Amino acid sequence: MDRMEMEVQTRSPLTKGQLNQLRREDKVPAVLYGRGADNFPLVVDGRTLRQVLTTGGGNVLLDLKVKAKGKKTRQETVMFRDIQRDILYHDRVLHVDFIRISMTDKIEVPVHINFIGEPVGVEEGGVLSLASREVEVECLPADIPEQFDVDISELNIGDSITAESLVLGEDIELITPPDTILAQVLAPMSEEELEPAVEEELEEGEEVEEGEEAAEEDAGTEDTEEER
Repeated sequence: MDRMEMEVQTRSPLTKGQLNQLRREDKVPAVLYGRGADNFPLVVDGRTLRQVLTTGGGNVLLDLKVKAKGKKTRQETVMFRDIQRDILYHDRVLHVDFIRISMTDKIEVPVHINFIGEPVGVEEGGVLSLASREVEVECLPADIPEQFDVDISELNIGDSITAESLVLGEDIELITPPDTILAQVLAPMSEEELEPAVEEELEEGEEVEEGEEAAEEDAGTEDTEEER
């Protein structure tokens, strides 16, 4: 697991307008919390944050150098707890949560699944379904895997791979239910089966859109940022 350094600045709670101005300057608002210590609102340089995420990913271990005006810089060992991204521009980060960790305490984290190969069943007309793209595991921070490689090339029509087939290592415990399907090859649907499925999907999409419109009408506008 990669371990990187990153500098951040403390800040005061900001209004919505101030937060938007901060983002226009390629700064990202953040908050640091956890392990019974005080919460700190922070500011992160957007370019530095993108470099860290590109190089280390969401599970990177960070030695966070916290700078406060008139105070000595201190270091916190943290990980990303939540990364809020722009819906339209996914590479644009809107807010980050950092959580303090101990290198001697186990934590639960999601780990990405990297699927390898083209299933035999797909070549025979089957349809590949990637049901789960990550699993939850528990381990020490230093033992967090970057990803799990899963070979799906031998899957025939009707075959599947579940979470229990992952090779975890001695010090990693699987939290995701073992029978969770990661990938499967489904039999191709006939025209008679396909038509009702498409109609059902369209109806669900309309319901979601109506729900979103109702939520937007009910939502109010907050003047200040809500901190943890």
